[in-house]
Amino acid sequence: MVISTKVREMNKVIIFVKDFQKSTNISEKLANLDLEISFYESYSENIDDYNLAVVDLNEADFGNTKFLSDLKSNSNLFIIGYISRIIKESHDVFKSSGCDIILSNASIIKNIESLAKRAIK
Repeated sequence: MVISTKVREMNKVIIFVKDFQKSTNISEKLANLDLEISFYESYSENIDDYNLAVVDLNEADFGNTKFLSDLKSNSNLFIIGYISRIIKESHDVFKSSGCDIILSNASIIKNIESLAKRAIK
């Protein structure tokens, strides 16, 4: 007798955050959703199997049009970015570069679970 078990493919999240405390808070919230979480300090082309990215737009390495454009053009990621202060001009630039949602620093921790659920449906 052969028993077949179907393995559920786990949703994967990539986090581009250098602030240790913020990345810990974000990953703890996402861990409640049974997601596989990885931390990256730079862009990698090996991200095809990720569903969601959380990006600290305050960081010069991540909060720039080249990084976001590369991330979006080489993957099917849903990108959630956050920044200390949302200004219309920077919001529009980040949005056109690939961010699907842009939040303030204060609201990322509060809203990350509900946004992740929506993004990985």
